[in-house]
Amino acid sequence: MPTILIKTPADALTALQRERMIAAVNTAATQCSGLGPDPRQRSLCWVIAEEVPAGFWRCGGSADFLHVIPCLVHVFAPAGVLDEQHRSRYAAVVHQAILESLALPDTQRLAASIMVSDVTDGTWGPNGQLWTLPQFVEAAGYSHLQAPVNR
Repeated sequence: MPTILIKTPADALTALQRERMIAAVNTAATQCSGLGPDPRQRSLCWVIAEEVPAGFWRCGGSADFLHVIPCLVHVFAPAGVLDEQHRSRYAAVVHQAILESLALPDTQRLAASIMVSDVTDGTWGPNGQLWTLPQFVEAAGYSHLQAPVNR
């Protein structure tokens, strides 16, 4: 699991840009999180894109988004899954995925604000049951948290 919420101003992106962005962020997050290869493990990565209605978003006091596309990204991960290095990489890789997927013309630039937050152990409730880190590791197959296999 990560759950990633992406907000952009309404009509700032085309439907195709939004679709590509969601797919690219999902791929980037799956790789950064260390989710296992099983499709059930991969399905634990949720990416939700939401448009904020006109008049509800300002950047520097302006609502003119012809030259700047603001994008607010909030990544939620179970506490203990991402250390400082993983969080830093996460922000960089997700930003790059968004930038490449939007394919903005030279007249526009991306202004992304990416927050990577740890959800306190025992406060995330998949399907109504609060889990702790060992349950997330078992379900998601986080490769970097798996015990090495002795051979």
